[in-house]
Amino acid sequence: MCRRPMVTLYIGGLDPQINESQLLALFADFGVITQTRVVTDDDGVCRGFAYVTFEDDLAAAKARVALNGKEIQGQTLRVALAT
Repeated sequence: MCRRPMVTLYIGGLDPQINESQLLALFADFGVITQTRVVTDDDGVCRGFAYVTFEDDLAAAKARVALNGKEIQGQTLRVALAT
């Protein structure tokens, strides 16, 4: 069986108060997530972006299409393939 490669998405435009569990909940319906990482400053406050890694590219594509440009907590999300 051919396995699809893991894909990491860049998530921008996040509310500064978001945490790992909220990020996971936002993306969990699209497929299996292997890792989430909210990028924070020295005080532990989100710097406005994060990364979500999906087990396969189809799940990542579904999440990207569904959530890019969506407003969450008053912020417009930017969802793209991480480089």
